[in-house]
Amino acid sequence: MENPLNVHNPEPTLPLEKELLPLFTEKAPFQIPDEWREVMVKYGPYIILILVPLSLLAIGIGTIATIFSAFTLNFLGSISLLLTILSMILNLVALPGLFSRSRSSGWTLLYYGFLLNTLASLVTLSIVGILSGAIGFLIGGFILFQIRGKYK
Repeated sequence: MENPLNVHNPEPTLPLEKELLPLFTEKAPFQIPDEWREVMVKYGPYIILILVPLSLLAIGIGTIATIFSAFTLNFLGSISLLLTILSMILNLVALPGLFSRSRSSGWTLLYYGFLLNTLASLVTLSIVGILSGAIGFLIGGFILFQIRGKYK
């Protein structure tokens, strides 16, 4: 019987994809049931459509007043913020591809946003940033690679 995670999975070609794919699929302690993956793929883009603009608004409100001092007082924090914003923009740009279940214009952009967000957490060089980034990496990577086979 064919593995349901590999229904539409081409060979991994993106940076780190070959290394991360088995970690979040074959070596994962459990697999998300196909019915749940289908629900995640169907409704996930709507969740992104709601949460990303709200997150960008929250970031904007918190940083507008301190944008100039942020680059001089906390350079790594500013780089992390820019990477986070780029990650969210990639998530928004991925929406049409996610709705049409396109691997190249949906899942791939979501994957790059995932990598940027992980990098943003590491760049802060703070224990809290790295720990939250590690948790986000594990949860986000698991979900991202579990739904990978649903995109053509």
